[in-house]
Amino acid sequence: MGRRKPLKSHERRAVFGLPTDDDSLIRHYTLSPSDLLEAQIRRRAPNQLGFAVQLCLMRYPGRTLLSEESLPLATLEFIARQLDIEPHEFHLYVRREPTRMEHVAFLLTYLGTRTPTSEDRRLALSASIDVAAATDKALPS
Repeated sequence: MGRRKPLKSHERRAVFGLPTDDDSLIRHYTLSPSDLLEAQIRRRAPNQLGFAVQLCLMRYPGRTLLSEESLPLATLEFIARQLDIEPHEFHLYVRREPTRMEHVAFLLTYLGTRTPTSEDRRLALSASIDVAAATDKALPS
C-alpha cells in the first residue's frame, strides 16, 4: 500500500516551495556580510555557491538541499549574483554528497540550530495538532 500524501502538489509548493519572486528572494535570501564571508572562504566556486544555497534553504523554508535537487533558475541566479558566481557552477556541487553533508554540519552550528530530538518532534506534533484543530483550512491564510 502506498503512502498517503496529506497535501496536494500545489499545497506542498505553497508551504515548502522556494521563493522565485523578487520580494520573497530579497526577504529570504539576501546574504549578510558574514554569510558572504563564510561562503567565500570555501575553496571553489561550486562549493561557495552550494554553501550559500544550503544556508538560504536552511533559513527558509527550513530544510537542507535534497540529493540531486535542482532549484528554480530565479532563486539560483539571485544567490549566485551575490557571490559573483555563474549559476551553472551549482550542478558540480549537487553531485558531491560528502561536501553537502559537511556544509550542513557546519551550518547547524553557524545558524545556532541542531538536529531535532524525539522530544522536539513530540512538541512540534502537539503544537501542530493544536493549530490544526483550530481551523478547517489546510494552509495558513
